[in-house]
Amino acid sequence: MTVTVVRQAATALAGPGGTAAQQIDVTTLGSLPGPVKAVGSFLLVVLFGGLALRRAEPRVHRSLDDLVDRPYSAVPYGLLAYVLALVVGLYGLNQLARLGVANTLLGRLVTLLLVGVVVSLTAFGFLVVGTLLTGVQGQRRPSYGLVVGAVLSAVGWLVLPTAGGLAVWVLVAAFGLGGAVRRWFHAERTVETERAG
Repeated sequence: MTVTVVRQAATALAGPGGTAAQQIDVTTLGSLPGPVKAVGSFLLVVLFGGLALRRAEPRVHRSLDDLVDRPYSAVPYGLLAYVLALVVGLYGLNQLARLGVANTLLGRLVTLLLVGVVVSLTAFGFLVVGTLLTGVQGQRRPSYGLVVGAVLSAVGWLVLPTAGGLAVWVLVAAFGLGGAVRRWFHAERTVETERAG
């Protein structure tokens, strides 16, 4: 996933006016120095991951258990979460553009909401991966895992160009999200539907 691909997808979903693509201009990320992106990533993961940890620590443990059960399927399921969030968000922005209100306060709020959802997904993914790494020494520590995940999220931005940093950022977070998304995606399946199938 490169910056160009994201921009092209936003342009395609926005239609002829391109309003959604103009509101979500990820190319400005490339102009920032690596240390600034790393510090920003660290702070975002600590802030949003800390909120997730404070509100639902059992969800972190459940997601980690699901991740450990099937680690090989984690990245595709985690990427599915990003795809769903982007499709819904960009579709909403497209509809606002068609109504002519995309460049108003409402359009900015929807854009901010979409960015918040993507950052929340990413922070939760890094929280789970960081907690997984703290569990290597025997006991899971989500509060330490939050810091480990935040540091891990910053490293890619320091050592890689923007496209590589973004790809690593999304893929590592997708790995952490995978268990929770797989559980959510298959939640409707019950014993009765399994027997019928």
